Amino acid sequence: MTDKKFSEDTSRAPVSQRGAKVGKGDPGAIGGLVTAMIDGVEVKVPLGMTILEAARQAGIKIPTLCYHDDLCIAGVCRICVVEVEGQRTLQASCAYPITAPIKVKTHTPKVRRARRNILDLMLANHYGECYSCTRNGNCELQALAEEHGVDTFRFGHPEAPMFPLDHSSHSVYRDPNKCVDCRRCVRTCIDLQEVGVLEMFGRGHDIHVATFMEKPLADVVCINCGQCINRCPTGALTAHDVTDEIWAAIDDPTKHVVMQTAPSPRAGIGECFGLEAGHALTFEMNTALRRCGFDKVFDTNFTADLTIIEEIGRAHV
Repeated sequence: MTDKKFSEDTSRAPVSQRGAKVGKGDPGAIGGLVTAMIDGVEVKVPLGMTILEAARQAGIKIPTLCYHDDLCIAGVCRICVVEVEGQRTLQASCAYPITAPIKVKTHTPKVRRARRNILDLMLANHYGECYSCTRNGNCELQALAEEHGVDTFRFGHPEAPMFPLDHSSHSVYRDPNKCVDCRRCVRTCIDLQEVGVLEMFGRGHDIHVATFMEKPLADVVCINCGQCINRCPTGALTAHDVTDEIWAAIDDPTKHVVMQTAPSPRAGIGECFGLEAGHALTFEMNTALRRCGFDKVFDTNFTADLTIIEEIGRAHV
């Protein structure tokens, strides 16, 4: 379980959403290491390490969808199922702690069929076309479907949306019809941000991610941080795109369009071009913005420094 007692845990997340993990043993202690045989590869891992972590340590890939390094274990998508010797059914490798020597097989015919069936069932409730989705080419569900040879909808495909789109937020565009119920956004909002805007509602086939009383994001306590977007594996949560409005303003001869940039974009944009993190592209970015058609481009250096000073002062109050 978690290292902290409930009375000592400062997390505001509900008890049902607290991360639960088996504590890893001391590798230097007697019995601290356990032998795992994964696809014929023997590895020694700390007591309590999951099969998924052990497989990664051995250089063996196991596909995942609901699992994320930043989040507590959910084990709901079952894409990562494997065969464990002595177990009657397939086991979710992300949630199976190794507490004794075991033998695991990750790509047997039974495992491959199970993963393919799970993907086909997900796609049976996944409305939309990949080529028109903003996550096309950068979608984990799409990548898994390609990897497992999905070329047809064996269990059908929705021809009409089942949920209304949510455009209310200033930063988050929500399309529940593309949600695969992996709960990444729920765990992010509760465990990391401690806001709790999103939660699972319904039972069985009707279960889905929703806000309080199915209200739009703009009408609940969403802080527009966008962390749920970073961890969503599909196009269910995307950034609110105002590109068309910006181009319309630039193309309008009656408008004088001004761009004011914060320090972080010029330091972070370089990573998109293969540069090291923190490599500043101030002049290159400003030149590109001017060539795009902005009449003036301003830097927010001074006022950003004032903001940092004020935030530091508040932190010490």
